[in-house]
Amino acid sequence: MHSPEQSPAAGTTVNCPICGDTFNCTLTATCWCARKVVPEDVRYFLASRYDTCVCSSCLDRLIRKSNTGQSLEM
Repeated sequence: MHSPEQSPAAGTTVNCPICGDTFNCTLTATCWCARKVVPEDVRYFLASRYDTCVCSSCLDRLIRKSNTGQSLEM
């Protein structure tokens, strides 16, 4: 679950549960993450561990690991 500090339309300030960085999430199809191709194993990994989004850097790292057959554990 997100802990919004703003309305979803304006964006929500989120702390990445992996690295702690702060980033903006709009919870919409126009959010930065909607442009990423996220493999199914990464989606499952994130959904089974976290209640919020992860930052772009951590998502990119997970996608790279998935695409090269590495363990997704950070």
